[in-house]
Amino acid sequence: MIASFTAEFRKLSRRPALWWIVGMTLAVVALIYGFGYLRFSSQSFRADPGQTVAALKATLYPANLARTVVQDLPLIGGALMVVLGALVVGSEYSWGTLKTVYTQGPGRARVLLGQALALSVLTAALTIAVYVLAAVSSLVVVTADGAAVGWPESLTVLKAVGGTWLILECWAFFGMAMAFLLRQSAMAIGLGVAYMLAIEGIVFQVLGTFNIGWLTSVEKFFVGQNANAIGTSFGQAISPRGFGSTAQLVPADQAVIVVALYALAFFAMGVVLVRRRDVV
Repeated sequence: MIASFTAEFRKLSRRPALWWIVGMTLAVVALIYGFGYLRFSSQSFRADPGQTVAALKATLYPANLARTVVQDLPLIGGALMVVLGALVVGSEYSWGTLKTVYTQGPGRARVLLGQALALSVLTAALTIAVYVLAAVSSLVVVTADGAAVGWPESLTVLKAVGGTWLILECWAFFGMAMAFLLRQSAMAIGLGVAYMLAIEGIVFQVLGTFNIGWLTSVEKFFVGQNANAIGTSFGQAISPRGFGSTAQLVPADQAVIVVALYALAFFAMGVVLVRRRDVV
């Protein structure tokens, strides 16, 4: 298993696609802070009733670091993780390398476990990099405003990092499962991202305006709302961002369990598909 992990990690770390995804994820963080500050500082910007420009700017300060990242990143960052997870597996089908690995190397389960561990380590490293960049960006914003610098508690940041990693990890495993199911990366990326943005985002947001009771109950079992619950557990955002409801429909501890179970289910799906059918 260690040999499979080492081989997969070395292979992934040398793929240009990985670094493009890393760069785009970090760019999203920079844009959240950069565009947010420019928007709130614009003379033409007007806050909604009940809000103030100062309060909106404060969401970009270091004190709100955990809340800002864990609420704003998972949507776009999750979509990028779907792409990454699909590429990890789907490219192997396109290259025709799986047949060689399965016949000459370790067993199929070990190869899959090595891929999953390598992806998990890279996702964890990316999550840490995201929070480092967010901390620097928030410090630049608060310095530019001349406001007092205050940081959230260490435990709060650790929980936010863990929650963000769990959400990104779940979507990455979803991308892997889609690639195993479809035996390619292109369709896996297309359908995976479409499901995440259309079903988990737009459809639930539109249908939620009709106040349908059973829909709210069903929505609680989907990844998107549980990921949203993890984010809003760090404090309700002053200004809604992204798709989906900003209301916390489920408790944070339940949301963590549901997202973790989904990640395990996606991984188990990959194991079943790999072990029970031919490569080609």
